[in-house]
Amino acid sequence: MITPYLAFNGRCKDALDFYRDAFHCDEPKVMPYGDYMPEGSKTQPELLRDWVMHGEMAICGTNVWFADEATPPVIGDSINLTVTVPSGKEAAAIFGALCVGGTVTLAPVGTFYSVFHAAVADKFGVNWNVVAEETPQK
Repeated sequence: MITPYLAFNGRCKDALDFYRDAFHCDEPKVMPYGDYMPEGSKTQPELLRDWVMHGEMAICGTNVWFADEATPPVIGDSINLTVTVPSGKEAAAIFGALCVGGTVTLAPVGTFYSVFHAAVADKFGVNWNVVAEETPQK
């Protein structure tokens, strides 16, 4: 499955409200950075506390992901595609293939929702997030 991913720079909540109203969507699922403690950190980043780390909303039958990113997006460069696959092994293989001639923008990392999440701008300039549905063992 491929999921559109829209990136913002501190205006994600405004965008979610705008798209919810424009497309008459249900309330989005939102997790602010302040509700997530990065691995190895003792405090959340204060400046990002209210920014959206991860948001999801169904728009016209398609699940769309949203987030605030610290680097301001360039006009036309605020869309990423997220490919979600069942396993970390499959995600790693796809990520490796997309990296050929591309630029890694997020090295592979385990998260609270996945054993593998990574990002790359491929050799054609398309921004990809690669995520495994496989969740970490607790």
